[in-house]
Amino acid sequence: MSDSRGTSRDLRGLAFAKMTGSGNDFVFFDGRESDVQHVMQPDAIVAICNRHNGIGADGVVVLEPSAPLTAAPSQSGFDATIHYFNSDGSPADLCGNATLCSTVMAASLGFGAPEGMTLATPAGLIRSRLSHMLPEIDLQPVSTVLTDIDVAPASGESRIGFAVAGIPHLVVLTTDAEQIDVAARGPMLRWHERAGATGANVNWVSAMPDGRWRYRTFERGVEGETLACGTGAVATAILLTAWGLASSPVTIRTSSGRDLVVHLTHRDHQWLPTLRGEGRVVFRGRIGDLNL
Repeated sequence: MSDSRGTSRDLRGLAFAKMTGSGNDFVFFDGRESDVQHVMQPDAIVAICNRHNGIGADGVVVLEPSAPLTAAPSQSGFDATIHYFNSDGSPADLCGNATLCSTVMAASLGFGAPEGMTLATPAGLIRSRLSHMLPEIDLQPVSTVLTDIDVAPASGESRIGFAVAGIPHLVVLTTDAEQIDVAARGPMLRWHERAGATGANVNWVSAMPDGRWRYRTFERGVEGETLACGTGAVATAILLTAWGLASSPVTIRTSSGRDLVVHLTHRDHQWLPTLRGEGRVVFRGRIGDLNL
């Protein structure tokens, strides 16, 4: 068991940046800082992400220049490594919006060129760039896509599919995503046996009059609804296209009111997704006294 008081002292004075990707918010740390290892302790992550007694966030990101502490050993030829942790302290292989934000941060720190860089994640290498001032990322090919799974839809739901876009997602077609009781329905589907042993994120999607799609996400690791989910937008766009309801590019309206745009190519039984969205620094600061 770690000494929480010691960890709190080790974090004091550590610089951070608060970033948002369409309302999906993160606390970023520069991996070159000598005390950054303490940030990656579960109790420290939970304290940092606490929205009342901490900084407040959906997750923590440690960004390092070409330092694969958790990336696959076989990966090479990359500019920076993303270490991403959910607000409950658990590590995640990939977070789409955190990767969009990481592109902006890596460019600002000089880890990679704004016109093109490669980021290492446990889910594989991701090419990214800044395009017209917005971050854009090319995710790894998505091959696990099930257009229908054996899960009974609830009232207002008509179809449920499954896709692994870096992490597993259930996608639920609804008549009106705004009317879904995400807090009640989310945990039931997140831990459904068809979601796999570690569970899945759950995304509800419905059509908007202007051709966009409104979605809401219950996110594992956060264990609640988040304002946006990048990989969820990708999984949703893939299922909508596979269902014959949309075509690339697919524009997804998040709960923050911002849009995520997914470009898709289907080749050799794989979906090749590109995600474009927001990555913005909200404020910078230094950690004071955290209640660990």
